[in-house]
Amino acid sequence: MGWLATRREFLAQFGAVAAGVSLPRQVWGQPGSGEPQARVVIARDEALQRGSPDEHGETLRKLLDAAVQRLCGVDDSAAAWRKWFRPNERVGIKVNTLGLHTLPVVVDAVVSGLRRAGVPAENIVIWDRFDRELEKAGFKLNRSGLGPRCRGTDAERYGNGYHEKVETSGKVGTCFSRILVDEIDALICVPVLKDHNLAGVSLSMKCFYGAIHNPNKYHDNNCDPYIVDVVSHPLIARKWRLTVLDAVRGQYQGGPGNRREYQWNFGGLLVGTDFVAVDAVGADLIENKRREAGLKSLEADGRPPKHIATAAARGLGVADLNKIERIEL
Repeated sequence: MGWLATRREFLAQFGAVAAGVSLPRQVWGQPGSGEPQARVVIARDEALQRGSPDEHGETLRKLLDAAVQRLCGVDDSAAAWRKWFRPNERVGIKVNTLGLHTLPVVVDAVVSGLRRAGVPAENIVIWDRFDRELEKAGFKLNRSGLGPRCRGTDAERYGNGYHEKVETSGKVGTCFSRILVDEIDALICVPVLKDHNLAGVSLSMKCFYGAIHNPNKYHDNNCDPYIVDVVSHPLIARKWRLTVLDAVRGQYQGGPGNRREYQWNFGGLLVGTDFVAVDAVGADLIENKRREAGLKSLEADGRPPKHIATAAARGLGVADLNKIERIEL
């Protein structure tokens, strides 16, 4: 029988709680109170809309620090990062390197935050499916353990990087990446603001199709409920602490492939601890851009991102935009 974690189970069973990590509240208002129940920080800077993203590393670091400070209500960036991560933990940064990819300069800002929280560089691993996709996206591979590591699940040979045990969750039966299973205590997801030709959007939850050995099996019915089944598994749900959605560039049509004619410079980051809320806000930004471009809504185009509502219905987070507090920096 599959294991479907609710938000209550997630918080109660989170290993970090037992270890003494002070986690910010995921829910801010009370159900039925009319108050926002989740918080997403949208941090933007006009400079990010100009030139190469690689020119703006310091801007991104400052934006991300400001976002995590606002998210948990502290004035010091190092203290804000320590709300989620302890120096003795091994932290995995899950990126998306398919099509319009996570920018390495955004990941550099995440690594900087972790380092200020006291996480040793060798305790950080940047990962996705394949070495070749990481390299194509501009990441420098590093398996040495000196500095943050960066490698694909299938670093040695195809199919070798997955755990041999088949895990079940809902309708999904799969083998998870050995990196996720054996090398990570805490997760940060750094996906991209882009649409998807089947799921509607490819944001933080869809990013974890890159953690299983057989994602090709789970694309029917707009990938619903399969995306939620994957992220509900405790190997992901118990470890997932923070989402930093790379919205320096966005894509509103033609995803997940890289279609430059449908991309725009949003110039920012979406940051939150409620991954459902982050995806809901990201999907709304894509819908608004599609409307501006004269395109159909995702639903009218036959690919509604219904996995976001499914995740909320299972208690994994908040999908109702009226119950999400958007904090714009």
